[in-house]
Amino acid sequence: MRSLGVDVGGEHRKDLDVVVLDDDRQVRAVGSRVPVNRLGALLADHRPDVVCIDSPPAWAPAGARSRLAERELKLLGIQAYYTPDEAAGEGSAFYDWMRNGMAAFRAAERAGFERYRAGSIEGRAIEVFPHASATVLARCLAPAGQRASAKRTWRASVLTAHHVPIQQLRTLDQVDAALCALTGIIALETGDPFAPGAPHEGRIVLPARVVPAAGYRRCVPPTTSAPLLITVCACGCGTEIRPGREFRPGHDRKLMVQLERAVAEGERARAELERRGWT
Repeated sequence: MRSLGVDVGGEHRKDLDVVVLDDDRQVRAVGSRVPVNRLGALLADHRPDVVCIDSPPAWAPAGARSRLAERELKLLGIQAYYTPDEAAGEGSAFYDWMRNGMAAFRAAERAGFERYRAGSIEGRAIEVFPHASATVLARCLAPAGQRASAKRTWRASVLTAHHVPIQQLRTLDQVDAALCALTGIIALETGDPFAPGAPHEGRIVLPARVVPAAGYRRCVPPTTSAPLLITVCACGCGTEIRPGREFRPGHDRKLMVQLERAVAEGERARAELERRGWT
């Protein structure tokens, strides 16, 4: 199982950043400044099960100033740029990145990844919002007033907490592309992710089945000893479980397989070092 995450920038400014994750949450590929016209070739090369794009797939309805997805995220305490209607969006240089993102959805569709509207996300191109994904995975909003470097550090820490290695992720854009890809992996695992919005406008897929009815508050330092009402499965799948458990049923086996692979890779590395006389 593979997920390809795309962080979108304006055409000719930074284009696309791309990260591919497998179902062990290992980074299989990283790309920067990828033009939209190369996306189809990347999809053919990596053959992901889902394409996760940090952009709206379409403008808001005529006369509207936002989409339902953004308004529903706001009810959870998660702020997002509003997507305007086509007349406003096409007439403003600010929305160049959205236009490029919509072009990425069209390129994905030409490659066989139809835009997600409802049902299974497998084989689809889905909209993902890294800020929202990080919030859901951390179960709180990022500290207020973060600059780009602090934002990258916080979001990278969310990836690390969910067993995604970050050594190859040099920029905030690459971290965001990895958050998109991780959202796709978790959504494939859960099978029924929470996705606010309307099918015709675009739904933002989140890495969870359910979200708190009261929304999200700012993260605070872990100084309280109060017990958690909900914890996350220790295998790293991101699924919430009840207190007193470490794993969802059967997921302890999944972690065991991951650890066995890590040990095997470590043994191969040690043997190669010894063979070359570097130890």
